[in-house]
Amino acid sequence: MDVRRQCMIVSIVAGGIVSPLRGQAMRELTPEQRTAIDAGQDVFMTWPVSGSSWPRACVFRFIDATPEAAAAVFTDYERHVAYIPDLTKAKVSRIIDPATVEVDYRLRVPIVADEDYTVRDHLSSAGDTSFMVEWTLVRATTTKATEGNVRFEPYRAATSPRGGTLMAYCNLVTPGSRLAGLHFIRTRALSQVRETARAIGAEITRQRASDPARLAVEVRALRVALAAPAARATAP
Repeated sequence: MDVRRQCMIVSIVAGGIVSPLRGQAMRELTPEQRTAIDAGQDVFMTWPVSGSSWPRACVFRFIDATPEAAAAVFTDYERHVAYIPDLTKAKVSRIIDPATVEVDYRLRVPIVADEDYTVRDHLSSAGDTSFMVEWTLVRATTTKATEGNVRFEPYRAATSPRGGTLMAYCNLVTPGSRLAGLHFIRTRALSQVRETARAIGAEITRQRASDPARLAVEVRALRVALAAPAARATAP
């Protein structure tokens, strides 16, 4: 394990959430994990976080599309309800600036009541080749806190000679329900992270292959959002 990745893990275990390093997702993986990515497998990792009964979870996955296309699909937030499992609502409720919006979601939760929550998403880019969306919780029915990010970075897998994207999807939820500590609920929550990452990857691949018109609209919207002064100011 390299020093950079080790330091990231130590910071998370200590309870501090470090900012992801742009363009460094591949360096967070061991050679064995990169081999798994090249073979078309997901890499799933978790780290305990002080104060939360659920760990921080990250999914790394290769996507056969450009980082720009991948980010464009993801930032069509209201379409999340069409392909992310257990989502029954996704509605942009507030536009802070072209790169920052608040989205209202409703998540179907087994055993307990459905969860309504709002997150603030912020889009940024690095050198027009890597893209990131970061989110934080605005309000929720029971959830105490949520923060996470998804990164789309250039990556050439052995199975895709033309190159594509390494997606790193990470999320930390601090649940508010007393039932959240139950083993099956915690296990289900972690499974949802993996299922969400897979669904995002599948939708990006589907649009690239069979819905280029929609993808073109989403790419144009992404470029407009990133051209705004507020977005440029947050880019490194």
